[in-house]
Amino acid sequence: MRLREGTTYGSAWMFRMLIRLLKRVSTKAVYAFMAICVIPFTMVFSSGARLTFRYFRQRRGYGWWRSLRATYRNHCLFGQTVIDKFAMYAGHKFRIVYQGLELYRELLESPKPFIQLSAHIGCSEILGYSLHLNKACNVLVYGGEKQSLMSYRKASFGDSNIRMIPVGTGASHSEEIVEALDRGEIVSAFADRFMNANKVVLSSLHGSMMKLAKGPFSLATTRGIDVIMVSTMKERDGSYTAFFTPMDYDRSLPKSQQRQQLADAYTAEIERLLDLYPLQWFNYTNVWADE
Repeated sequence: MRLREGTTYGSAWMFRMLIRLLKRVSTKAVYAFMAICVIPFTMVFSSGARLTFRYFRQRRGYGWWRSLRATYRNHCLFGQTVIDKFAMYAGHKFRIVYQGLELYRELLESPKPFIQLSAHIGCSEILGYSLHLNKACNVLVYGGEKQSLMSYRKASFGDSNIRMIPVGTGASHSEEIVEALDRGEIVSAFADRFMNANKVVLSSLHGSMMKLAKGPFSLATTRGIDVIMVSTMKERDGSYTAFFTPMDYDRSLPKSQQRQQLADAYTAEIERLLDLYPLQWFNYTNVWADE
C-alpha cells in the first residue's frame, strides 16, 4: 500500500487481511517482508521514488549512491508508518514521547479555536489514536479515500473527540470549517500539499522555494487565531516522538505578510525536524517552484 495524491491504494479486502495479519504477526515480520518483497518493486515503478531521489540529490546535496540508499530507506520507513497505522486498527499500541505538550494543553483548555498544522513527515496520524481531547478536532482529509479506510479511521478514533471533514472532491466544506471555528474547536490540516496551483504561498526549505497551500494560513490570519504545528516522528526503537511547536506571527501586519510569516515558520519547523530525521520526508508530490 502506498499514498499518492492523498489516496491510500488497496482494496477493502486487502485492508481487512492486513489488519487480521497484524493481530497474529509482529509488525517487525511485516516490515521485513515489505522491505524485501515490496519496496524494490515499488521503487522501480513509483514516480514518488524518483521525486524522493531528486529530493536527496538536489535539496539535501547527497551523492548519487547515498541518494539511492536514502530513497530505499525512506520508502521502508514510510511503509513502516503505514503498517503502524493498520497495526493501530488491529489494536497495537505505540509508545509516544511528547515535546511541548504543555502549550498544547493550554490551547485545549482555552475556549478559543486554533489551527493545527501537520506536514507529510513522520506519521502524524498515529498521534490521533493516542490523544483524548477535551476540545473537538476537525481533521481535513482527502475526500477521495476509500470508504473502508475512512471507516477504520472513525472506529480507531473512537472517543478521542476527532471528526473528519473530507475535502478536495469538488464539494465545498467551508461552512463546516467555519462552524467548527465558531464553536471554538480545532481545525487540523496539512499545508505541504495543495489542490489549486493558483492558491499557494512560497517559502524556503533546504534553500529552495517550496509551494504550500495558502488556505490554512489564510484561515488563521483572517480570524487572527493561534496556530500550532504537530509532528510525530518515528524513532529507531519503533516508538514515536510528538512535537508541538507554536507558529508565531505578527497580527498587526498586513494579511499577506502574516501569511508569509506563518508559512516561513512552518517550513522552518519542517527543516528542523528533517535535520533530526532526514529520512522521514514522505511528501511524494512535486512541491518545488523550480521544477
